[in-house]
Amino acid sequence: MNVANLQLEGVLLAFTAVLRSLVASGALSEAQLEAALAEAEQAGLADRQRCGQLSPSQRDSLAFAARFLSIATRPEGGMRAFSEVAREVGRTT
Repeated sequence: MNVANLQLEGVLLAFTAVLRSLVASGALSEAQLEAALAEAEQAGLADRQRCGQLSPSQRDSLAFAARFLSIATRPEGGMRAFSEVAREVGRTT
């Protein structure tokens, strides 16, 4: 496996933990977090010129991080394995 992929997995898991801590502390509401992640996904996909040059799977790759974090930070669950959340992202796209 590509080491860069493992590093990105680690970054997403670490960022998940930070975001969950911000929500738990009250510094960020669940609604604010979800809105920010939706905005990030839309910003990535809104560049029509760039996205017009990408395949559907490449556009999904561009949106993956925001989608991953949106699912991984849901309040009903604790920290989950990367592969579990990634499978759920794949099922929802």
